[in-house]
Amino acid sequence: MIVISWNNVAFLLTVGAVIISGVGFLSLLLSVSHNAGNWDELLLGWMKQAGISSWKDLQQKSGLSDIALWQLRYGDGKSLKFDELATVAKVFSLPLGTLLDKLNLPVENPELEAHRIKCQQLKNEAQQLEEKVDSLYKEGLRLHEEMQQQKLEITEAFRESTFAQLQSLLTNYPSIHQMVGAKPELPAKNLLSMFAPLDNLLKEWGYEQIGKPWEQVAYNPQVHQRDNPDIAEGEQVYVRFVGYQHQGKILCPAKVSRTLPGGA
Repeated sequence: MIVISWNNVAFLLTVGAVIISGVGFLSLLLSVSHNAGNWDELLLGWMKQAGISSWKDLQQKSGLSDIALWQLRYGDGKSLKFDELATVAKVFSLPLGTLLDKLNLPVENPELEAHRIKCQQLKNEAQQLEEKVDSLYKEGLRLHEEMQQQKLEITEAFRESTFAQLQSLLTNYPSIHQMVGAKPELPAKNLLSMFAPLDNLLKEWGYEQIGKPWEQVAYNPQVHQRDNPDIAEGEQVYVRFVGYQHQGKILCPAKVSRTLPGGA
């Protein structure tokens, strides 16, 4: 006959509790080991690519605490701070988004979202600044071109104004020169050298002479001014006084006639 004492019952209950606790612990350990193995495989692959030989080496390079490292290995990345995740991604030379995606970490992380919003704001500000700089650059180019155009217009206006004041002299001077050449006894011969600066000025401005004094040409109403209204286009005439043009613009037409001046 088996006698069951309270001591035996207490012993059996204790053994049962230990067995149940042991089974639970083993289940938990297996679960943790399974999770750790999954993340370890992924992390070890990244470590190999980055030339990191051990967990200790990873911990030193990333600055993770023991708890943070285990959280990373067990897949509890939600508990890690944004800066810690960013450092790990940098150590592995991975984009932060890739790290979060591979570790199945929620992008909705408040700290990460705050940084994302801040980055987007900075990006928008940088884009606005770039557009403003581009706008200022274009405005600067426009003003420069406008100033250059105004400079050309002012220069051209000055030339035309000066030419208008000197037109009588400029149109008569070549004819005088021609007459003096034909009649060297004229007293004006010694004065011709004084007009040399006029020739230089015309060359500098790019003003071209239309015709030569006493030259015989075909009458062209585009560049000639006839002294008789019945002179027909193409008729042979003589240039009495030269004209001038600049870049295709007729400043004053050459004056032509059927006859040369008396004594020519």
